[in-house]
Amino acid sequence: MSNSSGTPIKHWIQAARLRTLPLAFAVIILGSGLAYLHSNTFTLHIFLLALLVSFTYQVLSNYANDLGDGIKGTDKNKKGEQRAVASGLISIVQMKRATGLFTILALVSGALLTYLSFWNSPLFWLFLLLNFCAVWAARSYTLGVSPYAYWGGGDLFVFLFFGFVGVMGSSALQTGSIMLLDALPSMVAGSLSASVLTLNNLRDREGDALHNKKTLVVRYGSDWGRSYFKALLIIAIITSLCFALIASVISQNYFPIVAHLIFQFVLRGQFKKFSSSKSPEEYDRLLKPMALVTLMYCVLTSLSLFLQ
Repeated sequence: MSNSSGTPIKHWIQAARLRTLPLAFAVIILGSGLAYLHSNTFTLHIFLLALLVSFTYQVLSNYANDLGDGIKGTDKNKKGEQRAVASGLISIVQMKRATGLFTILALVSGALLTYLSFWNSPLFWLFLLLNFCAVWAARSYTLGVSPYAYWGGGDLFVFLFFGFVGVMGSSALQTGSIMLLDALPSMVAGSLSASVLTLNNLRDREGDALHNKKTLVVRYGSDWGRSYFKALLIIAIITSLCFALIASVISQNYFPIVAHLIFQFVLRGQFKKFSSSKSPEEYDRLLKPMALVTLMYCVLTSLSLFLQ
């Protein structure tokens, strides 16, 4: 099966890196649970549209990342999953068209979600701006004149968009308000997402340095990167505990604490595995489990809030 350009559909699916979608969807799920904690409300069509918008952001990011690194040659001899442009499965021209298409889809679907959630609200213009910022961030990780992944800004943007923007924004979509308490689980999600990126950067450190991709791990070294990864996990555990205690008091049940204890137990297991990992291949094997831990935290915490 091929598209009109002759490129098999399976190559486009591979380039879309659908295995990264759980992280994108996780923050929507967590934010919806937080909204239910605050107001006992849940609007299904807003939730589904938010998932669609998240899908377009993530696929746009993956296509743009594939294109940007492919043009710069960074993905040559890459460890782990191979990229479509670098391997020649999809041409630069084809990927540029796909990136443009998903840019439009992301802008339009994000604007529709903003309109349905915040029309006649003071937050309308803020979230419309956030939609443009999210699309810019999705495109600019490795693509453009000065992509932020090449000067070490990736961690900050991942922390912000998979943390505060994703979680607090998803909660606000349902409640119509920005809640300060949501900052705590946002920090957990942001720290976990940044830890996944750090694993990726530890794995690719040598190739990134060769192509002048100055991630934080390239700038400060692998020992610093390992300490940074551990610090992110510690921040996630501590912040999760703080939120679980507060949420248990608000909801008057122990479900958030149970969710935290399960999360802490599983995360400590990943901490131990990481401590014994040294090679790019070992870091690569930890990527999927860490992404699943992030998804597990968001789903379990959200479920604990719906069970109040």
